[in-house]
Amino acid sequence: MGNKMSNLKKYLNSYALAIFALSLMHTQAAMAWPTRSVQMLVGFPAGGSVDVLARAFGEALSVRMGQSVVVQNRDGASGTIGMAAGAKAEDGHTIVFGPAGPLVLQPHIKVNLPYKLNDMVGICQTFVNNYALVTSPNSKYRNLRDVLNDPDAKGDGVTYGSGGMGTMPHIGAVMFSLQSGAAMRAVQYRGDPPLVLALKSGDLQLASLSVGAAQKQGFRILGVFTSSRLSDAPDAPTMTEQGIPVVARVFGGLYVPKSMPAQAIKVLKDACEDAVKSERYVNASRASQQEILYRDSDAFSNALATEFDSLGQILRKANLKLD
Repeated sequence: MGNKMSNLKKYLNSYALAIFALSLMHTQAAMAWPTRSVQMLVGFPAGGSVDVLARAFGEALSVRMGQSVVVQNRDGASGTIGMAAGAKAEDGHTIVFGPAGPLVLQPHIKVNLPYKLNDMVGICQTFVNNYALVTSPNSKYRNLRDVLNDPDAKGDGVTYGSGGMGTMPHIGAVMFSLQSGAAMRAVQYRGDPPLVLALKSGDLQLASLSVGAAQKQGFRILGVFTSSRLSDAPDAPTMTEQGIPVVARVFGGLYVPKSMPAQAIKVLKDACEDAVKSERYVNASRASQQEILYRDSDAFSNALATEFDSLGQILRKANLKLD
């Protein structure tokens, strides 16, 4: 009888261990993400400032997660094409990198967007960009006063370029026009690269561009859309100190559709800070002169909600609609 009881206990113990092992294997399999390459959508052209950061960030994520991250440029419509594609992705392996504008700005001025702020989950903030009104070194505009005194500023409008209708650079220029009383006429380009070429060639006299991109290209900064001077551009006067209180800056980072599996969101949250601190990302930020600013998911999500409300108030006052 004793031997039978002993054998039964051994059997039950073995059975329990087998069940535990199967359960552990199932849990590990459920948590194994990514199971294949991850597609990172970028709503702006290849070679632009957003794309440069996205590729460096994707490389850092690849190392951290053990799967390749493939950047796909879905540019156009001021970043909303890429964000829309990300919002409706249901494959569990699609993420989005870029500025927050398509989520916090565009919905206020494009009424027919196929997504809302709450359709995306902010995983982490990785950067912030400040913008300025700039011109080429050979331009007739030596300072902001020259722009305001241009006869076109009181007539048909001074022509300027921006990298997309409804982007923060465009909105900054619109606010500048409203605050200064200068007439401004926008010429829209598909991202920064063609805009930079037009300014360098003399086809364009003015542009609303990120401060980092302006410095990298050697453009003359007429006024920065900030409330105080930037430590990275201490000689560049602000619009505010020149009597035109305009603030236009944008932050951004990594987002996923709300349909993303919980284990994928956890993996990405855990990987984000390491990716931001990686040598790849730091070097890309320095090379493109963009400021690193990390926020975790909770802080990033709160910042998105606050910015959405704040921009909504500003744009309602400006009565700006694109549809």
